[in-house]
Amino acid sequence: MRRMTIVMVVTVALVAAVFVSCKYFRGQILDGPGMERDSADYSVKVDSDSIVRQDITVDERTKEKIVGIIHDLYVAASQNQSDIDSRFACRAWCGMVAAVNKKDNDVAEIGFFNDDYWTMMQDDNPNDLEARDIQFEQLDTEQGRAMVNFILQSSVQTVYMKFVFCRDDGDWLIHDIIRFYNEPDDKEDSFSFMTSMKDYLNESAETASEP
Repeated sequence: MRRMTIVMVVTVALVAAVFVSCKYFRGQILDGPGMERDSADYSVKVDSDSIVRQDITVDERTKEKIVGIIHDLYVAASQNQSDIDSRFACRAWCGMVAAVNKKDNDVAEIGFFNDDYWTMMQDDNPNDLEARDIQFEQLDTEQGRAMVNFILQSSVQTVYMKFVFCRDDGDWLIHDIIRFYNEPDDKEDSFSFMTSMKDYLNESAETASEP
């Protein structure tokens, strides 16, 4: 009887030792290279601030930027600021305007620019200029080109216009201004300032000086 009791005690001790050893080796194996614990073994903390939204595309961000540029331009125009070209126009546009002004000073009696080409007005701009109904006709972020139609509204007049944007030194800047004299769909009744300035510079001095 005493021997049976000793055998049972030894057996229980062996079983306990085997159980502890198995649990130890399970932990070592799961913590080994290439192995992972069950999800219940770890508590995972996720920082929501580190998750970056990927649902806004490059085109959408570019459109928001260009719309903001147009609005900022007409805020400046409403205040009759004089640095609009240097802030919003590309180098090609500024160079063309400078060449036209030089030719005007040399040969022309009236001059090429009768109106402010940003607002299509001769007098000081009203303080309620606003670009409305802005629509993208074209956007190519890879080539750096965009064409945007909009309505320039004020208490003085309503003008249908288009800006042609280019990417100049990484910035989206205006390369051409197109005015529509009726609806924007009437492509024949429009005036491109860039094309007209080029034609004007190609005219002979005698032709340019004619009234």
